[in-house]
Amino acid sequence: MGMLRTLGLVTAVAGQPTPAVLAAAYYTSSNLATPGVVIGTASFSILKGIATVVLGAALPKNGYNGPNGYPVQNGTTGSQFDIQGVYPAPNGQQVTLWGFTTATYFNGKRITVLDCNPNKNSFRFYFTHADVNSTTDTTGFTAPSPAQHYRAIRLECSQSLGTDLIYVGDLNVSSSQYMAALSLAGQLSIEIAGENIPPEGLFIDTSGSSGSDQVMVTLIY
Repeated sequence: MGMLRTLGLVTAVAGQPTPAVLAAAYYTSSNLATPGVVIGTASFSILKGIATVVLGAALPKNGYNGPNGYPVQNGTTGSQFDIQGVYPAPNGQQVTLWGFTTATYFNGKRITVLDCNPNKNSFRFYFTHADVNSTTDTTGFTAPSPAQHYRAIRLECSQSLGTDLIYVGDLNVSSSQYMAALSLAGQLSIEIAGENIPPEGLFIDTSGSSGSDQVMVTLIY
C-alpha cells in the first residue's frame, strides 16, 4: 500500500469533459498545487492551424514549454532566446485544456506545446480549425500534464449529488460513452489501479447542471 493523498472535490459540468485529477481542489490551490498550478485563461486565437492561448497569469518557466524550452530575454537587445535546451526531446510539454465557453472545441483536449512567449503569457500549439481573431475567454482552464503517476486513483461521488449521475471515462466521456456511472443510489465510487497510471487521461461528465455534481479524488502513490 502506497502513500494516500486526498485531493478534494472536482465539479463536473454537463457536456464538458473535466480532468478529474487536474481539476481537483489540491491542484487549483496556489499554495498546494504541485506538480503544476491550474491557470485560467484570458483569450485565444487561431491562425493557419496554430492556436494561441493567453493565460490570465504569468507564464510558468516549466509546464508550458515547446521543444526548445523556456525562452528568456536578452537584457540588451530585448530579443528572446532559449537556454533550457530540448525538453522533453523531441516534442514540447503537454497541457490539458477544459472549461472554455467560447472555444469549446478546446475542452477535454491534451495538446503538445509548440512554443511559448513569456512577454505575452501565451503558448501555442497545432490545432486544425478555421482562423479565429483574438477572442476573450476567461472561463477556460489549463494545467501541465504532471510527471507523477500513481498506483491507484479513486473517485467517489459527492454526498450532494442528488439524483444526477457522474460519468467516468477518457476525454471522450459523455452520457453515452463512459466506463462507470456513479450515483448515490447505485455505484458510489470507482478505483482504477495499476503500477504507473497517468492521471491526465481520466475525465468526468455529468447528467445534470447542478454545481454540486462533484466527485472526491484520492490518489495512492
